[in-house]
This record gives sequence, C-alpha cells and structure tokens, in this order.
Amino acid sequence: MEKNLTNFDEIVKIFSLDNFITEGGQIIDTHHEKKLSFPRAFSFYKDFLKVVLFLRKAILKEKWTEELYIQCCFQIIRIVEKFGGRFEIKGLDNLRKEEGPFVFVGNHMSTLETLIFPAIIGSLLDVTYVVKKSLVTNFIFGPIMRSRDPIAVERKDPKKDLDLVLTKGVELLSGGRSVLIFPQATRTTIFEPDKFNSLGIKLAKRAGVSVIPIALKTDFWENGKLVSTLGDVYPNRTVHIDFGAPLKIDGAGKKEHEQIITFIKSRFDSWK
Repeated sequence: MEKNLTNFDEIVKIFSLDNFITEGGQIIDTHHEKKLSFPRAFSFYKDFLKVVLFLRKAILKEKWTEELYIQCCFQIIRIVEKFGGRFEIKGLDNLRKEEGPFVFVGNHMSTLETLIFPAIIGSLLDVTYVVKKSLVTNFIFGPIMRSRDPIAVERKDPKKDLDLVLTKGVELLSGGRSVLIFPQATRTTIFEPDKFNSLGIKLAKRAGVSVIPIALKTDFWENGKLVSTLGDVYPNRTVHIDFGAPLKIDGAGKKEHEQIITFIKSRFDSWK
C-alpha cells in the first residue's frame, strides 16, 4: 500500500500553487448525472476503505508519521479522480498571506472534506478539527481521528461544548496548531446561514488569531441513508473548495461573521 502513495514532497509541491485543478477537459456539474453503478461504487469504497484501514493499522501499531497521514489523505483525492471526480481547489495562497495558526470555518457537506483537508491544509499548516465525540470513539475512524488530538464535543449541552472549544481551542492555537470548525454541525447539501453559528469567530477572537473561511461543494460523495459515510457517488460532479482571505476579528466579530456567510453563499450559489 505504502509504495502506491504519492511522495510527500510532491504533495507539498502540488499545494504550493494557489489552485489545484484536476487535469483534463472541463466537465459541467449536473444533478442529472447517473450515479456510479453498484459494482463501480463497490470498487470506489473498497479502494477508500483500503486506505483508511492501512492508516488505522499504522496508527494503532504506532508506525505512522505526519507525512504518512498526509499521503493517505491525498490518496483519497486520487481515488476520487480515478472514479471520475474532479477537483477545483482555489485560494491556497490565502493560507500563506500571514503567519498562522488560523481558525478555519466552512460549510459541511459530506465525508469527503473531513478526509482530504489533512492533506490540503495539513501540507501547509498543522491542523485539527472540532468533531462530534461519536467520531472519536468510532471503531474504524476513531483511532485516525484521535491521532489528530481533536476537540470532541458531545452536542448535548451547548454551553459545555462552547467552554470546551474555547478552552482547548485556545490551547491548541497557542501551540501553533490551526483549528477547523464546521459551524453547521450536521452535514448538508444546502447552505443555511441562519444555522451557521459564530463559534469560529468566538474562538479566533479569544485566541487572537485570524479566521479563514472555506466554501465547499463536495456532493460527488453523497451522505448515505443507512450509513452516513456510504452514500451514492456521482462521477461528473466537480468537487469545489475555495479558501477566503484571512480575517482579523474586530470587536464582537459580527461584521466578520457576515463576511464569512457572504463569501460561502456567493461561492455556493456560483456552483449550482
């Protein structure tokens, strides 16, 4: 497995540019495209699980490195491309406009972004997540997520979750590690500004760091009805990810929160 992974230095080189766009002719997004047939979808998930289980085993045996983690996450990108998915990742230079760490704030659509952000962001900055606790205790994904030292919230007591995010978040940011937050909490194919909370703004303000907004559209890989990770796969849907410029928090951060919502909504609407 390891010999099939892209060289770490090559990954760093790929994301040293402002944009990463899958090579080949332009493919127009359409929600009328046929999903992968069952045999092809089975092959997709088999390739995906092969990478996940390889990384999980390496972590459990303490035979992994940060570079190997990034290589495995980048392999997910290559698997998506192998099955017809295309990437348009833009604004990577915004991660280099000022010295981090940052609080990253974005909409949340599918499993895909959780898996590939450690390669995209992680090749440039040390980063972890705010995640639900069930993901950290999951039999398959748990060891992988725990290796990130994430902020795991239970989503039962909002005040308790807020205190945890602010306390541990400041600790991580003070140590130089960026934090990625999905304020919508639940994965959804639509962007609802009224459900997009300001937790990222609060954390950035308390830690004295900038916020980088992320707009994304990752419905190439839909959420499953029975098992959320195992949804339908649509090969001609482009995976869009756009990083905005860093925002310094001024005052209560209301203006910056509105700027983030405007950024995500404008990009989201342009991809429909």
